[in-house]
Amino acid sequence: MPDTSLAGKKIALLVEAQFIPAEVKLYQERFASYGATVDLVSRLWGQPSQRFYSTVEPGVVDAVEWIEVTKAIDEGHPELPNIVRPGAYDAVIAAANYTTVRLRYSEREITTANAAEVARNAPAARFFREAMQNPKIIKGAPCHALWLLTPSPDLLAGRKVICNPVVLADVINAGGIYTPCPPNTPPAQQVVVDRDLVTNTGWHATEATVDAIRELILNPPAAIRTDPPPAVPVTPGKRRILILLSEWGYWGEELVGPLGEFDRAGYDVDFCTPTGRRPNAIPVSWDPSFFDPPLQRPVTSDSMAARVIEMDDPSTQQGKRLENPISLADWFPQRPYFAAPTFVRGLEAYNRLLVDAERGIEKYDAVLIVGGSGPIVDMVNNQRVHDLILAFLRAGKPIGAECYGVACLAFARDMNMRESIIRGKHVTGHCLEYDYQDGTAFVESRRQFLNFNMGPPPYALEFILRDATAPGGAYHGNFGHPTSVIVDYPFITGRSTPDSILTGQKMIEVLDGEPPLRRWGW
Repeated sequence: MPDTSLAGKKIALLVEAQFIPAEVKLYQERFASYGATVDLVSRLWGQPSQRFYSTVEPGVVDAVEWIEVTKAIDEGHPELPNIVRPGAYDAVIAAANYTTVRLRYSEREITTANAAEVARNAPAARFFREAMQNPKIIKGAPCHALWLLTPSPDLLAGRKVICNPVVLADVINAGGIYTPCPPNTPPAQQVVVDRDLVTNTGWHATEATVDAIRELILNPPAAIRTDPPPAVPVTPGKRRILILLSEWGYWGEELVGPLGEFDRAGYDVDFCTPTGRRPNAIPVSWDPSFFDPPLQRPVTSDSMAARVIEMDDPSTQQGKRLENPISLADWFPQRPYFAAPTFVRGLEAYNRLLVDAERGIEKYDAVLIVGGSGPIVDMVNNQRVHDLILAFLRAGKPIGAECYGVACLAFARDMNMRESIIRGKHVTGHCLEYDYQDGTAFVESRRQFLNFNMGPPPYALEFILRDATAPGGAYHGNFGHPTSVIVDYPFITGRSTPDSILTGQKMIEVLDGEPPLRRWGW
């Protein structure tokens, strides 16, 4: 009885000139024997089709063969009717041999300054990157094919792979973990599987590669399943969260990540900005192609970018939620200057108004300070922000902060004690290894009244947090770890963008966990 276990499944095979005919034929015939369809895909240079020639290897292939390809990867010709995206396929494979060297070709001028950027933006490299960012798509990178990944170290860092020895130096430099097969393994079986990535040493292992990809399609490893995490059990009773945002640009995921968790838990949410202006996401935070300089990789997925764009658009249902935020300036009073002519009377009035303002937090169960570069401008050293934080602290209510929003906690101090409220506490935040350098845009906004660029942050957040938590506490950067969230009640701190959803989840566990979470992450 024929095995049709892959019936209805689609495979994309990236090809170019100098392909190995026997390899292409094996992919087509073996996947077809399992019921799958194989599409030949390539850069078509703006044409409806292209013909590619094979390699000539004495004793293997002695004559040139040709294939015609009509499926195009996106290369900036949107009028072509035959453009395909990785998401349409169950597996994406790059053919072996020198095809991927040719697929990395760019007509752009290449210099020492832009070489890596040009290589990772070749259409085929972008196509494979998009596939790598979707763990539901199984990837095959045989022989030389890892050359499509090596310009983007984040794609290979920590991955176990095998390859043609010619590519090995590049793979190691990109952070891949070279994992040779056991001694005496026949070439036809020299395949390494790491989660959703299958690699081999050459086209001779094509049959074993097909079977490994088939197995992953049918039985995805638990580590790559992308079902939403289970909702945290919530005790009865409606919660309300106050989210504080900068008017100078927040990082998109650091809002929509925890907000999605609060929505899923059934919490009500109110938004607040320093002067009541509508907050806007930093443009690069909704751009999945933005290559973060310190991390040397993109930091925003296509799906997350779509959520941020929707939130930033005032015409959408989600975007309307940010209209008319609470004005912190209208809510909390401004402390008078100490040199003011009527300082004593002004201080009395300030303290009287402060008592009234603090009553406004009674309806909230927690506050979250969203990060990004904007808080540096209008929140970190904002006395009203400090008073809001101190009000939640005095009320014994949870205080969450992300990325550069954590600096607000370090600077929020009682004017009599002048001591950091996180003294003796454990926190995380943007670590030094991830800080920007001069010449990289750190603050950017599409709004005309906010349109400017900044170089590196004016302070190293790690140093501030190390000093503020001492003695008895600690800063945890968790450099090299994919996430970093610390709970040291009443504070819940998240390091940066990838920690946003986890920050929201931990805030929910602090409020409604059984038992309520009080310490986590160190």
